[in-house]
Order: sequence, then C-alpha cells, then structure tokens
Amino acid sequence: MRIGLIVNPMAGEGIATNAEVARQAVIALSPQELLVGEGEMGADGLQDLPLAVQIHPVVRARGRERTLHLAERFARQGVDLLAVVGGDGTLADVALIVVRDGLDVPVLGIGVGSINAGSLITCQKSEVHRLATASLYQEKVDCLLAGCNGQLLGVGFNDCVLSHTVVATVDGQVVDVAVAEKIKGRNIPGQPGPVWTQNTVVRKKSAGGEKVVAQGDQVGTVVVGFAEDRFYAKAVAGPICLTSLLGLPAGCLVCSEPLVRTQADSWELIQREPVTSRYVSLDEGEQILVEALCPGTALCADGNPLKILSEGDVVEIGVKRRAVTAMRLGESANQRINESANQRIGNRQSPGARGSRPWPSWGDSRAMIHESFRRPSLACAGRRWR
Repeated sequence: MRIGLIVNPMAGEGIATNAEVARQAVIALSPQELLVGEGEMGADGLQDLPLAVQIHPVVRARGRERTLHLAERFARQGVDLLAVVGGDGTLADVALIVVRDGLDVPVLGIGVGSINAGSLITCQKSEVHRLATASLYQEKVDCLLAGCNGQLLGVGFNDCVLSHTVVATVDGQVVDVAVAEKIKGRNIPGQPGPVWTQNTVVRKKSAGGEKVVAQGDQVGTVVVGFAEDRFYAKAVAGPICLTSLLGLPAGCLVCSEPLVRTQADSWELIQREPVTSRYVSLDEGEQILVEALCPGTALCADGNPLKILSEGDVVEIGVKRRAVTAMRLGESANQRINESANQRIGNRQSPGARGSRPWPSWGDSRAMIHESFRRPSLACAGRRWR
C-alpha cells in the first residue's frame, strides 16, 4: 500500500505533538511505501523508521498552500490513501484536490486541531493506536462547495461561514483569531463582528428561481452546514429539524449576531436579545448567494479563511452528495471476539446499535487496499510494533 502523508505542523498543540501523532499513525498503518512532505510537514518525525519513504519538497509558502501542493502531488502519483494529521481545515484542503480533480482517493483524517468536528475525521489523536488493530472501512460523505465570483475556492465537511474570525489554538487555548492574519498562516486573536452592510443580500437559487433569505442588518453572520440526523428530534433547533426529516443534506442559517465564537458575555447576550435567524434548506443543485458584504469579511470553510471579501464579491455556496471517500474505524479483532461471546450467552445490544450487523472492512470490499489483519509490522530499535 502506498500512502501519502500530510501533517499540519500548526494545528492544535503544534509541531512536536503532531509529528509524534504522525509517527504513531505510520507505525500502525505499516505502508509498503510512504510519500511525505519535507521537514515539519511530515518527514521530521519519521527519520528512523525502516520503510521506503519519498520525501517531497514543499512550496515556499505558509498556511494552506503547502497542504494543497502536497495533496495534489501525492494524488497525481497514484497513492492508495491520503493520511492527514491536522484539523478540519487541513482535511478540507486535501479534499478540495480530490473534489476538484474528480478523484476517488480515500482520505484518513487524524484530528489534532481545535475543533475536529468534520465528517472526514477518522479518529482523534488519542485514538491513533486503534489504526493498528481495527478494521477500516470506506464511507462516501457529502461536502459543501464554497466559491466566489464563479470560482471554487474550497470545500467543507462541517460548515461554511462568513465571518471576521475563525477558531484556532493559541498557546494551548482555543480562541477567536482574525481571518486577515489566519489566511497568511498566523494565529492572531481577533474580535467577532457582524458582516452586513445596508446593501447586503442573501439569496437562495434553485431550479424554481431565486428567493431572498435575508438582507441588511438581518445578516450578522451566515452559516451553511449539514442537517444531521440528530436534529430530527430536536425541535428547538428550528427549521433544520424539518430539513433532517426530509432527508435533505444541508441548510443555511442567517443570524442577526455572530455565532462562531469561543467566548460570549451573558450580559451582552441579554442586551441583544431577541436574537433572530432566518433559515432555508439546501439540496444538491441549489446555491446560497451572498453579496455586498462588509469589507474584510472572509469566506471560510471548516475554519479555513478562503478569501477576504470586498463589497463587490458574490459568494456562492452549494452542496455535493457522496463527494469524498472517508475512512472509518470499525471493530478490532478482540471486540468482535467479545461481542460473539456475549451473543452466545444471550446478551443483546440496544436497538439501533451499529453492532447489530457486521461492519464492512477494507478486507471485505472490492475496493480493498490491503487486508486489515495481515499488515506487516515495523521493527524499530529492536522492538516489534503492531
């Protein structure tokens, strides 16, 4: 198996932690060949591992440009899997190459970022050891398409937001950082604020025409996200529970106040209440169009500022079903043995539990990359790893 490994050294707790997580992942996955970025983009943590490693130079840039460069390069070389150590934004950047170029390369995401809420996350950094024993299976996931002035700029697997700040980790603390600095690769604290001007208009475009969703000071922020199943029984979530009921993939919420933030003051909230919102569903083939935003607002996908907008820009956000193949953790061999024993003595699982039917694995699929329980081990410094 050939794996392309991409590490975001700036995500979460930073370079040292992410290099160690990447090392553990490589040991667990035991690829026959590994493609990796130079230095802090992956190679630094793998120097003494006994496997074939191709180290690729990275472009002279900061932030997401390095991730995009490596993802495109590895995909062109026909890797079997793109393994990513980073947060939601890093994974979204890798997936942009997959979606843009119409590829079907599976993505395995190890969450080391500030949020790690997107559907491309295979496991958190604390679970990376499970990659050695669990069966891995593939799942097609939907994505959001974020563009401006007719150009696709990024994809999202959690949300797309119009805002002045995004969430990042600074000195071990999750804080709001300014989009103008984040887009340059720097995490500088910033202050959330409304994105509207008197001419701001949010519209939904579909086969039946266009309708105005919100305008002017109704547009404190715009969030486009997925209608997850859990919203169905949560009427307090508002109209998104109906979107979930109907099986539509996404929706757009326009709120009078900024919503994506790490801190809030209760007195300030009380003074601003009632907070109002307007909502529309979003299906494949439809678009959310936003124009005449406050200069300095950014179009963001999964915490990535994609573009700092001017008042003349028109933002376009859509959704694509089954866009990317994500890897999922199944059961380990020990878990299956224990479950089988429990069933023999009459134990029953709760209704709806995923264990009520066998989970598919790479080994069970025609799209098999390798057999889950026949991976070669890496011997390192006299110690055998699994």
